Amino acid sequence: MSSLTIGVVLAIVAGIINGSFAAPIKYAKVWKWENIWAVWAAFGMVIFPWLILFITVPHPIEVYLQGGMHNTMMLVGFGLGFGLAQILFGLGIAAVGMALNFAIAIGISTAFGSLLPLLMQHRDKIFTPQGHMIFIGVFLVIIGIVGCAVAGKMKESHMSGSDDRPRESAALKMSFKAGLVIVVLAGIGSPLINFGLAFGDALKAVAGSQGVSPGMQANVIWAPLNSAAFIPYILYCIYLWKKNNTRGLYGAPGTGRNWVFGAVMGALWFGSTVIYGDITARLGSMGPILGWPLFMSAIIITSNVWGLATGEWKGSGSKALNSMFGSIFFLILGFAALAYAGRLG
Repeated sequence: MSSLTIGVVLAIVAGIINGSFAAPIKYAKVWKWENIWAVWAAFGMVIFPWLILFITVPHPIEVYLQGGMHNTMMLVGFGLGFGLAQILFGLGIAAVGMALNFAIAIGISTAFGSLLPLLMQHRDKIFTPQGHMIFIGVFLVIIGIVGCAVAGKMKESHMSGSDDRPRESAALKMSFKAGLVIVVLAGIGSPLINFGLAFGDALKAVAGSQGVSPGMQANVIWAPLNSAAFIPYILYCIYLWKKNNTRGLYGAPGTGRNWVFGAVMGALWFGSTVIYGDITARLGSMGPILGWPLFMSAIIITSNVWGLATGEWKGSGSKALNSMFGSIFFLILGFAALAYAGRLG
């Protein structure tokens, strides 16, 4: 099996894992948005990234010293922006639902996160058959995203007068338009984590000199970047604890399993990130450009399946459902086009 084929298969696996990471919030009782997402952030952004770093990299501190302070600070900057985007991403799930939030936010992230590195690092590829196929693949994904947004609006109109959307915080209520703005902003900031990988070659090279395998070198990127992302995220959760008087819910009866749900969410989310690092290594110099849209497409499809399975689209009408299924078809076409672009390389 070729490295490209393995990379594509891993993209599907990572997408399924990441697209499923938020599913446990449907079953977390008593806790509000700020409770469950704070636990997820602690595990997914801090505990697991540093644990995996120290397991897979012999001398991680030396990597940052030898790689240069400016490269490490670049990751911190990307992380702070990514953390703000993740706040909006979590709010987006509560505002417009899992399926629609994933489709729009991650769809925008797909285009921005793939095309910017292509334009900045591989301009010579733009007018080649591979470059053309990348643009076609991203365009197909965007069509799927727009279709998902249209389907979501149709669902909203069909279900007007009721409010059956699952919400993680009773304090969060807003119009569809306001929720849509939040999701779009989340999509713009979300690819900052991919930029850290795309522009972090110096740190990965130092890790490689220590004998770290190519598939694990990205772990030196994730630890500082995600830790920086944790800062604005946890500050916002603390603000909500005080505002909504929800900090005490951590010790509420019957919420012990919620801690497990939060840890599982963190493990799934960061586990998929580690796999993504391996994917980009297998795809060579075009890894972040091809791997990112492959990864995101698989996430969108998976999240829509979860949205359907958990009843988000119940009572939405046949037109909305047909639009959603048609949009998923375009997402699959985009995934196939991007996989073919990898072969052209």
